[in-house]
Amino acid sequence: MTAPVGAEVGLYVDLVDEVALGDVIETQTGRRYLVTARRLQERGQRVGRQHLRCVVLEANSRIDDGSHVHRIRWYSRRRRGDSRLRSGV
Repeated sequence: MTAPVGAEVGLYVDLVDEVALGDVIETQTGRRYLVTARRLQERGQRVGRQHLRCVVLEANSRIDDGSHVHRIRWYSRRRRGDSRLRSGV
Protein backbone atom coordinates (compact mmCIF):
# COMPACT_ATOMS: atom_id res chain seq x y z
CA MET A 1 0.00 0.00 0.00
CA THR A 2 1.32 3.43 -0.92
CA ALA A 3 1.00 6.42 1.40
CA PRO A 4 -0.85 9.41 -0.09
CA VAL A 5 0.85 12.72 -0.86
CA GLY A 6 1.24 14.76 2.33
CA ALA A 7 1.27 11.74 4.63
CA GLU A 8 4.01 11.38 7.25
CA VAL A 9 5.91 8.10 6.94
CA GLY A 10 8.86 6.42 8.62
CA LEU A 11 11.80 5.19 6.56
CA TYR A 12 15.25 3.92 7.34
CA VAL A 13 18.27 4.05 5.09
CA ASP A 14 21.71 2.48 5.21
CA LEU A 15 23.49 5.23 3.27
CA VAL A 16 27.09 6.26 3.65
CA ASP A 17 26.03 9.89 3.14
CA GLU A 18 24.51 11.66 6.11
CA VAL A 19 20.92 12.74 5.55
CA ALA A 20 20.03 16.20 6.89
CA LEU A 21 16.69 17.80 7.71
CA GLY A 22 15.21 19.28 4.55
CA ASP A 23 16.93 16.76 2.28
CA VAL A 24 14.88 14.71 -0.16
CA ILE A 25 14.85 10.92 -0.57
CA GLU A 26 13.96 9.80 -4.11
CA THR A 27 13.20 6.21 -5.12
CA GLN A 28 13.72 4.50 -8.49
CA THR A 29 10.08 5.15 -9.38
CA GLY A 30 10.45 8.90 -8.80
CA ARG A 31 8.57 8.96 -5.48
CA ARG A 32 9.97 11.70 -3.24
CA TYR A 33 10.06 12.15 0.53
CA LEU A 34 11.02 15.32 2.44
CA VAL A 35 13.04 14.53 5.57
CA THR A 36 11.56 16.17 8.69
CA ALA A 37 13.39 14.25 11.45
CA ARG A 38 16.41 11.96 11.69
CA ARG A 39 17.78 9.57 14.31
CA LEU A 40 21.09 7.75 13.96
CA GLN A 41 21.23 4.18 15.27
CA GLU A 42 24.22 3.87 17.59
CA ARG A 43 23.86 0.31 18.91
CA GLY A 44 22.86 -3.13 17.67
CA GLN A 45 23.44 -4.87 14.36
CA ARG A 46 22.80 -1.85 12.16
CA VAL A 47 25.00 0.84 13.68
CA GLY A 48 24.90 3.86 11.39
CA ARG A 49 21.39 3.21 10.06
CA GLN A 50 19.45 6.44 9.72
CA HIS A 51 15.82 6.35 10.87
CA LEU A 52 13.85 9.11 9.15
CA ARG A 53 10.46 10.75 9.48
CA CYS A 54 9.38 12.07 6.09
CA VAL A 55 6.49 13.74 4.30
CA VAL A 56 5.45 12.25 0.94
CA LEU A 57 5.86 14.88 -1.80
CA GLU A 58 4.03 15.29 -5.08
CA ALA A 59 5.92 13.93 -8.09
CA ASN A 60 6.27 17.38 -9.67
CA SER A 61 7.03 19.32 -6.46
CA ARG A 62 9.85 21.85 -6.57
CA ILE A 63 12.90 21.11 -4.42
CA ASP A 64 14.80 23.91 -2.65
CA ASP A 65 18.24 24.74 -4.06
CA GLY A 66 19.90 23.96 -0.70
CA SER A 67 18.37 20.51 -0.40
CA HIS A 68 20.37 17.45 -1.33
CA VAL A 69 18.54 14.64 -3.16
CA HIS A 70 19.51 11.13 -2.06
CA ARG A 71 18.54 8.48 -4.61
CA ILE A 72 17.82 5.09 -3.10
CA ARG A 73 16.84 1.65 -4.31
CA TRP A 74 14.34 -0.40 -2.32
CA TYR A 75 15.30 -3.97 -1.53
CA SER A 76 13.13 -6.79 -0.24
CA ARG A 77 12.98 -7.22 3.49
CA ARG A 78 12.72 -10.63 5.08
CA ARG A 79 9.87 -10.74 7.56
CA ARG A 80 9.74 -12.97 10.60
CA GLY A 81 7.29 -15.82 10.23
CA ASP A 82 6.87 -15.40 6.46
CA SER A 83 6.41 -19.00 5.31
CA ARG A 84 7.29 -18.10 1.71
CA LEU A 85 10.87 -17.45 2.78
CA ARG A 86 11.45 -20.78 4.50
CA SER A 87 13.62 -23.23 2.63
CA GLY A 88 11.82 -26.09 0.93
CA VAL A 89 8.55 -24.20 0.47
